[in-house]
Amino acid sequence: MKMAENALTFLDVSAGYRHHKVLDSVSFSLKAGEFVSLIGPNGSGKSTLLKTAAAFIKPLEGKVELFGRDVSHLPPRERAALLGIVPQKLESPMAFTVEQIVTNGRVASMGLFRPATSSDHDLVERAMIYTDVLAMRDRFFGELSGGEQQRVALAMVLAQEPKLIMLDESISHLDINHRNEVLQILLKLNREEQLTILLVSHDLSLSAAISDRLILMQDGAIRAAGIPKDVLKADLLSGVYNCDLQVRQDLYTGALQVSGPIEGQKRSSPTGCRVHVIAGGGSGIELFRRLLLEGHRVTAGVLNLLDSDAEAARALNIEAVFDQPFSPIGAPALQRAGRLSEAADAVIVSHVPFGAGNLVNLDLAAEALKQGRRVYIANGISGRDYTSGKLATQKVEALFNDGAVEWESLHELLTVLHENQKQ
Repeated sequence: MKMAENALTFLDVSAGYRHHKVLDSVSFSLKAGEFVSLIGPNGSGKSTLLKTAAAFIKPLEGKVELFGRDVSHLPPRERAALLGIVPQKLESPMAFTVEQIVTNGRVASMGLFRPATSSDHDLVERAMIYTDVLAMRDRFFGELSGGEQQRVALAMVLAQEPKLIMLDESISHLDINHRNEVLQILLKLNREEQLTILLVSHDLSLSAAISDRLILMQDGAIRAAGIPKDVLKADLLSGVYNCDLQVRQDLYTGALQVSGPIEGQKRSSPTGCRVHVIAGGGSGIELFRRLLLEGHRVTAGVLNLLDSDAEAARALNIEAVFDQPFSPIGAPALQRAGRLSEAADAVIVSHVPFGAGNLVNLDLAAEALKQGRRVYIANGISGRDYTSGKLATQKVEALFNDGAVEWESLHELLTVLHENQKQ
């Protein structure tokens, strides 16, 4: 039996913008005729992957192949015959009508100067009917709503008749009726005409229901790939999305359902514990945000004035101790922070860099351990220890020996806080 060819192949591809690398040694392949959903949190590299596949971005390393051919060597007209892209938002700088926009999908096949044939007109008509934009064919594109524009963009790509369609969150603006209709169109073309689909989606449950495979991205790399039940694992997703997620299988349909921690908490009052955070240099901003959202009562310090964490603490109305900028932490400020720390149930040390000026903040954690309170310290201290003789590393190692707990991700930290809170 003949094996299906690869529609899209990434071979150790690294890519990005100017000096910022987004994709890091990404390798995967899509078989011709597959329906694959690309999932992952914002900023994980999904849109960059699509742009690299379409040769809008040239790889820094590695190679991208489209149906066995190096995409960077394909002439635009040949590439358009193979690949169609439905972007998050389609821009039209000129006053084109809907029909003119959709007809643009035929340009690669027609050429710039050949008039449209009856076959071209039929394809444009069919695409507009499929996407329910036929009635607005004479309206200007710029007058349409966001959802209507997305349907026109899809119609343009369908009129193009590519072998592979990539959709960059292109159904997110659609109402539920048109979203379902668009998915029905894509599934019909996928099953009946073996059109390959790569869909970027944030709806994990929907992705599981419609896809042959899922590709999960995190920080510019592929974290997992496979059939939905092998990728949608609660512990894996919780770590990638940095929040507590559950995965359940519907007893009647067998469909996988992914749910977050908000269920059942609409009217709940804050039940979190009181935590004192040792931060600085911007390492505490996301930590502050997540702790507050989880219902914890947060204090912080000692922070240097003008530090981004100090500004964040003020903006979030967090009780904190501040000291003069660009100066070592003084004894009075440390004593005030000590009183906040003593009132806390736990002390959290963020991924803060340590130098001679803020090293004494670790004394707050040491005192907390002596008093029998919990201490959580972010991993990787040696990489952010700028003290002479690596004094911060020595202090942290001693804290671990005395019972401090190391944490890596915010999800891991919040989970441990929640578990200890129940005990």
